[in-house]
Amino acid sequence: MPSLFSSVAGILLLALGIPIGLVLVAIPIVYMIFDPSMTMPMLVIPQRMFGAIDSFPLMAVPFFVLVGQVMNTGGITHRIFEFANALVGHFRGGLAQVNIIASLLMSGMSGSAVADASGLGQVEIEAMKKQGYDPAFAAAVTASSATIGPIVPPSIPLVIVGAVTNTSISQLLVAGLLPGLFMTLAMCLLVAYIGRRDDLPTSGRASFRYLVTTFARSAPALFAPVLLVGGILFGIFTPTEASAVAAVYAIVIAMFWYRDLDLKGLMVVMHESAKTVGAIFFIIAGAAALSWLLTWLGVPQSLAQSLSGLAETPTLLMLCIIGFLLIVGCFLESNAALILVAPLLVPVGVAAGFDPVHLGTVMVLVLMLGLITPPVGMNMFIVMAIAKVSLGQYLRATLPFFFVLCVATLLVAFVPWISLVVPQTLLR
Repeated sequence: MPSLFSSVAGILLLALGIPIGLVLVAIPIVYMIFDPSMTMPMLVIPQRMFGAIDSFPLMAVPFFVLVGQVMNTGGITHRIFEFANALVGHFRGGLAQVNIIASLLMSGMSGSAVADASGLGQVEIEAMKKQGYDPAFAAAVTASSATIGPIVPPSIPLVIVGAVTNTSISQLLVAGLLPGLFMTLAMCLLVAYIGRRDDLPTSGRASFRYLVTTFARSAPALFAPVLLVGGILFGIFTPTEASAVAAVYAIVIAMFWYRDLDLKGLMVVMHESAKTVGAIFFIIAGAAALSWLLTWLGVPQSLAQSLSGLAETPTLLMLCIIGFLLIVGCFLESNAALILVAPLLVPVGVAAGFDPVHLGTVMVLVLMLGLITPPVGMNMFIVMAIAKVSLGQYLRATLPFFFVLCVATLLVAFVPWISLVVPQTLLR
């Protein structure tokens, strides 16, 4: 009965539009109120919440959020878009290709799909609409390409996976390199097909001089992933320290190189970043409270026991994990989902012979699909608001991209080499 009350309370709160962090905290509170056999004091909930966010690796999250905000405000996203347009804008469906390439380039600094969709998305969707693209298609490309952000290093979700499963964050970050490039290629090929089929608009080929000029303008931003990944690989700084380096680097080039961000603007950026970080950490804390309740009820043990029977058939186990995460990603914010399920699934997968770095990468790939699907897809809501399209229009345009991303995810899942070759080669 307490489980029923808490489940109903959670569903009702979600239906009323209550923030997911509050819902995650409310579920264990309601359970403790209605369960007469619960002997633990209510104080255990704030203790679990604080313990979850009192983590050194998670210090990387605020800095990467700040990087995304600085990029959006300091003119960095605009210059990345300019260079991507000069590079591939002349292909059929050029601006859609630009959209995808710009997301790949921006992901090397922000590590966040939401930062990509909200920052680059405004520039990309408006440019595509002006050139005659269907607004729903522009929204679909933008939401889908933004999922590259959390895969290519630096990556906020991969940092969270490493923190909650005690897996090497350095290896997880570089493990996302090839999968991110693979996703980019898959979406570019899809756009090329749609471009020829629907005769999408194209723009003139940029001159070599203009290409060099736009590259020079965006070079400081493009150098960021080289700085961060190189620093981690050569042991100059840890992934957590790399996030602080990225934040300082982004602020310096925005204020002193591009000069599009002044001190007053920096204060606004920090204020907005603080609000975003507060929301993310409350979700993480709420997920930890719910995770404690589930552990106390024996849910992880039951799940592990159910899945352990599949250990002798790793292919079936991987399919079950992917299917489970697809369902979870449709209803939970990705960071909250990782906090809840990663500690449960990674040990089961490792027992079946999967590498934890590979499994963590696959988990993030699957949960990113939830960002572009209802009912709680953040990318979906952001691009729908920018493009001013209905849910039906958005879903019809997004379906091909969702299918392609699913295929790419399955290939990464069943060809571990794609995610493991870089960390095994560079971090042996």
